[in-house]
Amino acid sequence: MQKTRAVHPIVVATMTLVLSVPAGCDPSTLRTGSNQASDGAAGMVAADAGFPSAGGIAGGGTGPVGTGGSTGVVGVGGAGGEGRDSSIGTGGATSANGGATSAPIDAGTVPPGPATVQLAQTRQDIAGFGINLSWAPGMSDADADALFDPTKGLGLTIVRVSMSSSGGFVSNNIAQDIAKAKARGVQHVIGTLASPPAKCKDNNKEEGGGHLLASCYESWSDVIVKFASEQGLYGMSPQNEPDFASCGTGEPCTGDYPTTLYTADEMVAFIKVVGPKLRAAGIKVIAPEPSGWLRLWSNQSACCSEPSMMPSPDPLGCGSPPTLCAPGQGYDYGHFLYQDKDAWQVLDIIGVHQYDTHEVVPWPADVPTGKPLWQTEAGGVKWWPEHGPSRDISNGVAVARWIHDALTIGDASAWLWFWYKDGGSNDNLGLLLAGGTDTKRRYALGNYSRFIRPGYLRVDITGAVPEDVLLSAFTGGDGIVVVVAINKGSATTTMPITIAGGAAPASLVPWVTSASDDLVAKTPVPVTSGSFIASLASMTVTTFVGMASAVR
Repeated sequence: MQKTRAVHPIVVATMTLVLSVPAGCDPSTLRTGSNQASDGAAGMVAADAGFPSAGGIAGGGTGPVGTGGSTGVVGVGGAGGEGRDSSIGTGGATSANGGATSAPIDAGTVPPGPATVQLAQTRQDIAGFGINLSWAPGMSDADADALFDPTKGLGLTIVRVSMSSSGGFVSNNIAQDIAKAKARGVQHVIGTLASPPAKCKDNNKEEGGGHLLASCYESWSDVIVKFASEQGLYGMSPQNEPDFASCGTGEPCTGDYPTTLYTADEMVAFIKVVGPKLRAAGIKVIAPEPSGWLRLWSNQSACCSEPSMMPSPDPLGCGSPPTLCAPGQGYDYGHFLYQDKDAWQVLDIIGVHQYDTHEVVPWPADVPTGKPLWQTEAGGVKWWPEHGPSRDISNGVAVARWIHDALTIGDASAWLWFWYKDGGSNDNLGLLLAGGTDTKRRYALGNYSRFIRPGYLRVDITGAVPEDVLLSAFTGGDGIVVVVAINKGSATTTMPITIAGGAAPASLVPWVTSASDDLVAKTPVPVTSGSFIASLASMTVTTFVGMASAVR
């Protein structure tokens, strides 16, 4: 019999492993895969589309878990983890962010019925999927087709560019690349930057971190607004990765290049200067864009790098566990932005990256006022899981899990990759490897970006889902229903899926990325009385797409 797990808009249980903890790593930051996406120190519990989380690494073996966190986007105070054979915990109460309340589930039981796409139970709007153009070689027309064309390529609709310390593009080809992207349907161009001029930093250089001098807040903010206005940007981030200082090439560092540090207090102070100016120019404010989800909502460092099992670089010295930072002198940017009403008011989009462990932290219940969240950079970076270089289906499925986690745990409205082609780093930061070698991750991204279009809504999935399957679902005002299924297991899975709460298509076309298929359309699957049978080969990403007959 195939194992199943309970899938609700509310998560009530998790699986954890007992791991040995290397020196220098906080056990609560260890991650064991996409079924763990919590801030262990804060005891947060993810609550979306069947993705469990634990309050750190705990449990192991058999035994019951504690009570789950709140429902909706996030719960707080979930107990430690459970062993693989543990019973299921109890559902929590409705969260401040308005998720649906789950009825309690008795320990050891699974809710009846198949996985069900709940078209009437909507979550976040989808703004789109995209890619970064900075520091990349210029695009050929064929490259642009492969990235942005919605029928021949990935159908990406967002591009992100970077401003230099002198107030221009960091690469001469960016303006041309933007034009090619817009000609193929790109809707939003957003910007960021790595460093102000050395004279405006306390380390007197662009590399190696250093903080923006308060005396430069006004002049530097004027440069940022001028750039964003001249380039017609939709949104602008005043700083890329304020939690990271380039630190050489030894593990876990990745080189020496322009970077700038901000404490949470400094980020709040600068947003209150630059934010109103950007808004007055009609440009959305994106911040804080830390290198990973953990530092958006905590002072924690991700763990662990490979092979030495080290935490992420910690330039603000918060420690692991993070006990050394005074309030506001560390990371935890999201909380401090929220706590300052003026900064929060001018912030339009929460920006975050998905590097290192690639894990996702759900929106915390102690920040009840929501904002759209965009994940603006991701990739397989040196020293961390999936760093490669690799091109196989295992990596493709891993990347699909990252996207799934961002959308279902993090409620991301947008998801962007880093480079199109490897820029010489010899890792998995590019959708393509050095020399243009194709990869399965490119097609796995297409399983989302080509079919989940701007303006679509993510919807809930309830019911029972096989253990190795990850499901997410979306709907558009045009009557399109999209279901993305990841089978990360070693065996084929056949499962029923029901579509409820709205008109169901008469059939769905499965688009498959596998070891042998590169986003290939297969024979349509009939939908009978609102249900269909999904056959998912091992290690595949399948997108089922159909239009409800009532709106054709």
